[in-house]
Amino acid sequence: LIGPKKNRSNPEKVGGVIILFEDLLRQCESMRIAYEVIDTNKANYKNKLVAYMLIVCAIIAKTPKSTHVSLHGTANDFVLIAPFALAVSKLFRKSFSLRKFAGNFIELFENYSRVKQAVVAWTLRQSTCNFFETKYLVDYFKKYNKHTYWFPNVRAKQRVSTDRSYNKKFIFIGAVSQEKGIEVLCKASKLLGDAYTIDIYGPLYDAYTQEFFEQYRVSYKGSLNSEEVVNTLQQYDILLLPSFREGYPGVIIEALSVGLPVIASNLQGIQEMVSTASSVLVDPGSAEQLKEAMESFNEHNYASKSTAAKQAFEHFDSNIQTARFFQRIGLQRDVV
Repeated sequence: LIGPKKNRSNPEKVGGVIILFEDLLRQCESMRIAYEVIDTNKANYKNKLVAYMLIVCAIIAKTPKSTHVSLHGTANDFVLIAPFALAVSKLFRKSFSLRKFAGNFIELFENYSRVKQAVVAWTLRQSTCNFFETKYLVDYFKKYNKHTYWFPNVRAKQRVSTDRSYNKKFIFIGAVSQEKGIEVLCKASKLLGDAYTIDIYGPLYDAYTQEFFEQYRVSYKGSLNSEEVVNTLQQYDILLLPSFREGYPGVIIEALSVGLPVIASNLQGIQEMVSTASSVLVDPGSAEQLKEAMESFNEHNYASKSTAAKQAFEHFDSNIQTARFFQRIGLQRDVV
């Protein structure tokens, strides 16, 4: 398994790709699948040059002893590591799979030089099977390999009750930046009555400060580590995510796992994640639509939307999706 492990010097510094790869390793252990890891997190090496040299050496050393080689990475990994890993796998007659994290690969791929495009296309074609985080990526890249599958952002199932009451408590979790629609959220807060609570969690970017939020009807609560997210979500009623760009946000999956409906931007990836039964989608940048969506929830419709949110999580259950992954690469017979 080739992918990014936790930062050894700062374990709390984790992004979505690290969370997903570490989850896969835990699933291997729970399913008693023997594995070796080649760490692609450059922060765990002296520098990038040393990182790539050691990764290359590890691929050469470990591939002959493996049944299957699987790379889980970002766009850079697809260009810089995947072709070499595939070539070594073919040399030793090992099956090989690719998994692409995040949902923005079409735009990147189309802007690559012809040489880069050719390298990535060759790797996809020659791979035993490929996995992408969104369905629209599967549709786009399936032309290179018919064995192309959906492996979405996943999270562990939570044991919580969906019997929730509605108290007009809203939460935002994520990077506090313009791209995440923070100013849209703040403008919407001034259009609402005093009965609404809106709390914002996450690291500050784009010159936002604690003082900035004091002019709006929101409260900035600081950052959370990954272990605190689910417990914090359970203290609220609805997740807000008025972003301008997203793939499959992990925080939406975490919200669904505890029965929180979602109000988010009407973006391609998010459209694949939620339905009108559980959530409301609004045009990016529209504070008025965001405000109307928040007002559309009440004590009469909240229970059904919360239940629908919990049901929607089944598509992103780590146990189910990881079992499908192992079945498709030939390491497990039964698929859920």
